[in-house]
Amino acid sequence: MESGSFMSNNAAPRGPRPVQLGTSVDSPLVVISILNWNGWRDTIECLESVRQLNYPNYLTVVVDNGSWNDSAEKIKGWAEGNLGPGHILADYTREAALNGGEADTEEPLDRTLSPAKLVLIRNEENLGFSGGNNVAIHYALRRSATVDYVFLLNNDAKPASEGLTHLVSAICNAGAGIAGAIVKDHAGKVCFAGSGSCRRHLFQPLTAVPVHVKSPEFWDSPVAHGAGMLVSRQVLEDIYKRRRAYLNEDLFFYCEELDFCFVASQAGHKTVIVRDAVICHGPVHGNESARDGRIFFYYFTRNNLLLARRLLPLPWKVPYHIAYLPLCLRRIAKRLIARQPRLAGAIAWGLLDGYLGAGGKWKYHDRVLKHCATQ
Repeated sequence: MESGSFMSNNAAPRGPRPVQLGTSVDSPLVVISILNWNGWRDTIECLESVRQLNYPNYLTVVVDNGSWNDSAEKIKGWAEGNLGPGHILADYTREAALNGGEADTEEPLDRTLSPAKLVLIRNEENLGFSGGNNVAIHYALRRSATVDYVFLLNNDAKPASEGLTHLVSAICNAGAGIAGAIVKDHAGKVCFAGSGSCRRHLFQPLTAVPVHVKSPEFWDSPVAHGAGMLVSRQVLEDIYKRRRAYLNEDLFFYCEELDFCFVASQAGHKTVIVRDAVICHGPVHGNESARDGRIFFYYFTRNNLLLARRLLPLPWKVPYHIAYLPLCLRRIAKRLIARQPRLAGAIAWGLLDGYLGAGGKWKYHDRVLKHCATQ
């Protein structure tokens, strides 16, 4: 997706309306953005959990990110069979979504109860986590009905029924621009509850950081987890003005939330983590990107270097690279000893591209996943 393809220069920022949770009339409108790539089983389970939310005013948007299988049709079939009588299913191309949808479909959407409506956006190619969600965000901000918040939700995540209500309440009470959920795995172990600082977050690949859930209703954190992150319209518009995009498409996959929250803080917005907003995160059925470790190792290695270059001041960069380069070389050696040359190669490519400053989609991304799909 090209930068600058989203909003007009004269788009006036609009902050969220005061929240009084209870009915769709007095609760801010939230667009829930769910990205699917070949993982329709996980996506459908995510959609089933979304329909159990007790928040009264939301619109679910699924972006099929150029899936190679029949994910879009599977999701559409589930919607037609499960949204109930009088449901509305909008099926948009990327171009239609970027224009805010189609008027004859958008008006019925706005009149329909939240659990009975779904927007399916079909991207013709895989735009990554950043590019795929950027399409949903732009659709949300271009709709005729004002959207106050966008909730980024991984397709392999399941929010608790009261989770979105707690996020909306906390983001308003805290005067924050971003509210993040507590992330647990399927065994109930807390995997994420905030971070001490952006710098410390970048050093996490080098040091083990304990995870603690605090006692207040919410607390400040420099970053929220991208698997369950509520973002105000004001933040999205402010970030777009700064760089002509919402999520950073140079990262493509992994670590996007750290960059996003950092830019939001530069624009004067704070991030909070909400104690009672919990999501269960992790693939149940899996897909090609989850099964093949090369994708993770490449982007994780590369994107940490890209972010360190951007986010760390010079005095921090020197010790970071002194530690990070040997760490990656040890990882390569470990994979070679374990007779996993492909994983070692992915780390090496990530290291090289990270130091060269090469962003976007890895040139071997599709080749890796096509190979995995045939196994």
